[in-house]
Amino acid sequence: MKVWIDISNVPHIHFFKGIISELKKENDVIVTARRLDSMKELLTQEGIEHTMVGEHGGSSDVRKLMRSSQRVLGLARLFKSDAPDLALFKHSVEAARVSFGLKIPSLCVLDNETAEAQNRLMLPLATKVIAPSCIPLREIRRYGVEKERVVFFDGFCELAHVMNLSQKDVSRTLGLSRKKKTVVLRPEPFMADYCRADPQKTITKYLMDNRDVQYVVFPRSEEQRSLFVGDNIFLPSHALDSLSLMGQSDLVISGGGTMNREAIALNTPAISTYPEKLLSVTRHLISLGLKKHSLNIKTIGKMQEQLFNTDYDSRPLLKKMDNPISILLEEVRRF
Repeated sequence: MKVWIDISNVPHIHFFKGIISELKKENDVIVTARRLDSMKELLTQEGIEHTMVGEHGGSSDVRKLMRSSQRVLGLARLFKSDAPDLALFKHSVEAARVSFGLKIPSLCVLDNETAEAQNRLMLPLATKVIAPSCIPLREIRRYGVEKERVVFFDGFCELAHVMNLSQKDVSRTLGLSRKKKTVVLRPEPFMADYCRADPQKTITKYLMDNRDVQYVVFPRSEEQRSLFVGDNIFLPSHALDSLSLMGQSDLVISGGGTMNREAIALNTPAISTYPEKLLSVTRHLISLGLKKHSLNIKTIGKMQEQLFNTDYDSRPLLKKMDNPISILLEEVRRF
């Protein structure tokens, strides 16, 4: 069977790399991706053969629409004479449109029920939707998805990211001190349609007053890099093994969701500073005591000190959860 996997966002590389490895044992696998941040560099680092098709439209609604339309055309041309048997994607509007248009069965992975625009364009077209069970069924059905097309798993997507992970020592590459606490910071996803944060007013730039802590920051854009200046601030200049970094850090504070959930999967505590309506996955992890959330600078500072002095251990709860790789592979075999 020929399986097509479309990777539309950089963190999805970690989600799909284990699935790609397993599928290649019995299937032909085609990977497409769009130009965004360090996408190509990371795909190459992971040894994933791929074809780049299209690019991200940035924060402009007009450019988003234009780039998405161009990408649909590029993918349609790629498969016009030799279509795959099955499509897999995670929050890819273009993969949903092309697979539906070319009558290719598809599996769509969903973990953000609040991404209104993406979900309206994507979920009704998917053959099946794979989602964490903490997302209420009604939240998925309101996008035009029948109950029979939803497959739930008890866990969260980032558990797939750390499967068979071999951590590397990245502290020397960055010049980090082993005597100081290390905190990874990631600003809010201001370019996403579902989050209208101001890139110049990100909460994370106000969190770096503690001179006894070293902060590794992953800005969302080149322009945003200029906001983070200081002797205790480290800005990676190239694609970095962020999973190893987070696994060896003392805390992750992120305005997005992926890095926080990756941290939890790596047994590193996390604080969310996401400014919009919290996802079901986020609320679930907070209720389990695996994650914290605040938009107040002083409160976040107190949380940081508390977590520095707490024996955090996510592993007992994680062992009880499903790995989404197993769920996806089972659904692929059904086809």
